[in-house]
Amino acid sequence: MKFLALLISLTVALLAAPAFADESPLTLNAAIERALDRNADVAVAEARLNEAKAQRARATTAFLPNIQAVGQYTRNSTEAKFDMTPLAQGIVSLAKPGFVVPAGTFPASTIQKEDTIAGVLTVDETLFSLSPILARSAAGHQVEAQSLSFEATRREIVYQVMQIFYNVAGMDRLIQVAERAVALADQRITNATQRKKQGADGEVTVLRAQSERDKAEQDVSRAKLARDQLLMALGSLLDLPTPATLTAPPELEQTEADPEAQETAALRGRPDLLARRQALAASDTILSEAQWRWLPMLTANFTGRYTDTPGFVGKNWLWSATANVVIPIFDRGVRYADAAERRAATRRLEQDVEKSERDLRAALAQTRAEIAVDRHTLEVALSQAAKARRTAEIVAKAQMAGAATSLEVAEADTNLRLVEAAVERERINLNLAVLRLRHLTGNVRPN
Repeated sequence: MKFLALLISLTVALLAAPAFADESPLTLNAAIERALDRNADVAVAEARLNEAKAQRARATTAFLPNIQAVGQYTRNSTEAKFDMTPLAQGIVSLAKPGFVVPAGTFPASTIQKEDTIAGVLTVDETLFSLSPILARSAAGHQVEAQSLSFEATRREIVYQVMQIFYNVAGMDRLIQVAERAVALADQRITNATQRKKQGADGEVTVLRAQSERDKAEQDVSRAKLARDQLLMALGSLLDLPTPATLTAPPELEQTEADPEAQETAALRGRPDLLARRQALAASDTILSEAQWRWLPMLTANFTGRYTDTPGFVGKNWLWSATANVVIPIFDRGVRYADAAERRAATRRLEQDVEKSERDLRAALAQTRAEIAVDRHTLEVALSQAAKARRTAEIVAKAQMAGAATSLEVAEADTNLRLVEAAVERERINLNLAVLRLRHLTGNVRPN
């Protein structure tokens, strides 16, 4: 009883405890797995893949037999019989006049009963036809294209999730910079107010410090709004309520790579580009089907029939087997029209593949240039921040020694706030550019 009471108490305590899992920061890997599992775009891409697989399965049925069984019941108005005796008597009379064929020598055959029951079994089989073979090949290319499109969609979702994580990390740093500026402005307001009471500064100094604080507060509000919007977008990607906090993503490696190697890797490994090539291969195969449709087809047919009326042959069971060679001669020009239409579609897909390759090369070159500029800009911003930080320290000490005015202190602090914010913005730009380059080369997901 004591154990049962203890178990009940523990259960109640666990149920009443807060859901710490829901409040814990969301990690990048957990967000990626959730997005791949629940995102609507991924679900649509998977449905298209399953549809392509079903179409390929349908293309395999061309060489399966078509088997049909038909049962028949017929009600006739009159029963019909055939009696050979009168015909035989006429023939014998020509050879032996006066000879009488005995009755019952040839029993009458029933040709048609009033009630007839029959069953027919037919088997049709295509032994050779090029069109179904090419159709299955084209369907295989379509399955591969949809599989690659599915993978491309998954990679795009991963890229979007990572963009948000690195953006949010940058916004967090911007918020910290702005909050430090607010704290510094509060300190300056306090100092300016005290110096005003002592007669060392005027009201303008206090107002200037308050204005700087307002600007810093605006920076905090803008950064928090941008962060909240990013979190809402992430919640939509993950099909979750807006997450409260995220863990910091890992640092992106920014190692230099050979541009030609990057381009080769992108052209060979990008699933969206490979999907376009598979779609082109499918279209080219379908074009070949129209061009080779004049080839003959070989088919076979088997028919088995049972009837309860033996008829002339005197058997209830009958069967027949037929082999057919079908040679298309002219089909009202459908083959030529299909070939022209598919040739145009193939050419369109060729242009699409060529354009995608050109766009990918251009995007790689542009992103590499952006990374070079962002890296240089970040280095300059870091240098400016170090100088501004040192300047602010010197001016603050000079003010304490009476060698600097409040205006010089305000200008130094304002400059420090601006350059620190610029550093974080440039770091965001650089991280996003590196992430974009990794996405272009198909290596976006973290290890």
